[in-house]
Amino acid sequence: MSFLKPSVAETRRTRLIVGALSVLATLIIAAGFYSQAITKVPKPPPRIIYVDSWGGDRSRDDALAARATEAAALAARLAAAKAYIASLPPEKRKLAQAEYDRYVAAKPRERVN
Repeated sequence: MSFLKPSVAETRRTRLIVGALSVLATLIIAAGFYSQAITKVPKPPPRIIYVDSWGGDRSRDDALAARATEAAALAARLAAAKAYIASLPPEKRKLAQAEYDRYVAAKPRERVN
């Protein structure tokens, strides 16, 4: 039952091993933080999502009317954009048309108004 009362040499060796492992773990964690600080990887900008809030008494007809109003507003913005694109010189018109097509093809959440 020598494990109940280890010798001084065993105790010293165990303490050195545990101490070395704890210092090594601390250095690894610190090196990780340091390397992340050096690389300066830019974080993506936060994405802000606005959510409309309605009362509990909102009817289906109100929701459909709001959706129709939003669709009409989008159609008006797209028509104004098409009219503006048509007024551009040919070289700029091509670039603007490509951007317009990308915007129209995007999902509604990806559109930036």
